[in-house]
Amino acid sequence: MREHYGTLKRVLMLVTACALAFVVPHLHAAGHAAGPPRWEYFIPFIVGAVTPITMTELNNLAKDYFTNVYVQLVNPETALKSQFAKLENAQFTGRIWIFGVKTMIGGGSANAGANKTLPKARAGQYAQGQAGVVRTYTRMALDGLAIEVTKKQQGSYRPALAEVMSDRLQQHDLEVNRQMFCGGLGVVSTVLTGAASATQTLGVDYGVANGGLGTRHLYIGDDVEFYDPTLVTKRAGGPFTISAVDHVAVTIVVNTSVTTTTADVVVRATADTDNTIALEANGLLVSVKDSGTFETIVATGPWKSVRLHNSGTLRDISDSLVMQAIEQTRARSRITPDLAVTRPGIILKYSEIFLPLRRLDGQDVQLKGGYKPLAALVHAGGTIPVIGDLDAPNSRLFLLSTGAFRLADIVGTDWADMDGAVFDRVVDKDSIEGYIRKYWQLITVQRNANAVIEDLFDIGAIDKAA
Repeated sequence: MREHYGTLKRVLMLVTACALAFVVPHLHAAGHAAGPPRWEYFIPFIVGAVTPITMTELNNLAKDYFTNVYVQLVNPETALKSQFAKLENAQFTGRIWIFGVKTMIGGGSANAGANKTLPKARAGQYAQGQAGVVRTYTRMALDGLAIEVTKKQQGSYRPALAEVMSDRLQQHDLEVNRQMFCGGLGVVSTVLTGAASATQTLGVDYGVANGGLGTRHLYIGDDVEFYDPTLVTKRAGGPFTISAVDHVAVTIVVNTSVTTTTADVVVRATADTDNTIALEANGLLVSVKDSGTFETIVATGPWKSVRLHNSGTLRDISDSLVMQAIEQTRARSRITPDLAVTRPGIILKYSEIFLPLRRLDGQDVQLKGGYKPLAALVHAGGTIPVIGDLDAPNSRLFLLSTGAFRLADIVGTDWADMDGAVFDRVVDKDSIEGYIRKYWQLITVQRNANAVIEDLFDIGAIDKAA
């Protein structure tokens, strides 16, 4: 309906432009020499019917596509961000979130005889948490020729627009999903062996031990910066644009040579900033830990997650490890984890243990957002659905209590249309562009209700290929 309305407006605009083109010469001031109409009188006819209506139609189509197509779809690759409740009862100062966190149950319960004094009033222990806001953007542009040709050949701008929007929205979702796991400091990967070259060999994903393929979250066209391992010294010459990615050799090629040292880190960047400055979300790698001040709260007993590791040496997953992590979490927090998140390879490794018994069993359950779990862990208290997420770091199984997290969305994924328009013209170019934005943070309100098992053998073949 909206496309037909746009077509009607186009016809009316053309009629008006034609009328102006032929009427204006006759209204020209007296005293000018007679002759054929001058070329500038036809400008409205030539361009006036194209630009304003084209922009209006594209803006309307972009909003329709977002609302009627994208929002309705379930992206099976980004299940984690749909599992957490929204942050409430918190204060946003314009720069940071401030919220209350309960760190310990209060004591004070006791019996009392007849006419005896009741127990003293007590309360739990609370702390004030703080977290910043991260701004995630994805920009898109449409070539003027492409959209006009599409309109002429198919009668609508929608095919050209839908193709680009689908790609950009998918990338935006995947970047948000990656940050659900990240360590918060902006590290995407590490440099395995330093070199003065445009070709750099990368180490591990997220910069963590046994994190997996170092090129996993890097794409052709990404802008990146290289830092020393302490994230203090930025290597000269950036930002660098990735022109090639080889997932077999675990290398990237950037637009110009850069001098790196072993264990340097790779971060996403723009023309004048990068993710070590803008920071990233407080993902599971920084939240589900047994050490480190987090959300400005010191890591004491109640503000630590359960962490079972093997000092970096890989070992097989076992039923004993999984049950220990679940029960240890329940003992510390009085909450049983209700969601497991890991890579598909670890789920397959675990299922091999129980092939005759099917201890790791598929369940007919549905998670928030319409997602289906890959399997479910069976334990004494019931079952825990399992999400197999390809963005998760290798060798880790996260056991989460979804009630221990909140998603702080100031602005959820949406078009930046503060002036009512999704697209604007690109100065001096035959194209238009717009961008998708998300202002958000992943907040942890009960750190000890979660666990992670590290240093697990994975199946490396389940990953990207060149």
